[in-house]
Amino acid sequence: VAKAADGSMRDALSLLDQCTAFHFGEKLTYDNVLEVLGAVDNSVFSSLFRAVTAGDTKGCIYTIEEMIIQGRDLTQMVNDFVWYMRNLLVVKTTDDAEDMLDMSSENIAILKEEAELTDSDTLMRFIRIFSELSGQLRYASQKRVLAEIAFIKLTKPSMEQNLDGRNSGRIFRPGCDGGAGRRGGADQSPGNSAAGCKRRSG
Repeated sequence: VAKAADGSMRDALSLLDQCTAFHFGEKLTYDNVLEVLGAVDNSVFSSLFRAVTAGDTKGCIYTIEEMIIQGRDLTQMVNDFVWYMRNLLVVKTTDDAEDMLDMSSENIAILKEEAELTDSDTLMRFIRIFSELSGQLRYASQKRVLAEIAFIKLTKPSMEQNLDGRNSGRIFRPGCDGGAGRRGGADQSPGNSAAGCKRRSG
């Protein structure tokens, strides 16, 4: 509840009211709160991160499907995964992570183990990709597709590099691209032929 409220006491109380109202007359458990908030347990993020570092794209997409079936909020899941990876980065780059992270010694031990699966630069790349995804999901109609693409970027980094590098720095000039002299299917005039390219390049 405190994490979802992001430090706001008023929001935290409001979320707690929602949880108690939804399960009125019942004992409020950890799983009940996750259900109401659409949040995901840290064990899911642990499995996701291990799948990412192992290059297991299928495992990542399968987990997304499971979360959707359970009614979890993909936007909330992405935000929480960013925080999970942030905690991994803190554990990896500081000597006193126990004083900085509000979690049990058992969970910190798990984070330390997983932090050894990759390097700091890769972790920061993961955080960047999912931070960008978090902003995209806010107004997206195909949230699942965007989430799956983000995990593919994590598990198959070469695919992201190929996509980003394709046609980079390439400027279209009529008549200069393969000598076709076409744009949008329309033939260009002779003045836009290879001779014209030489004049512009000279």
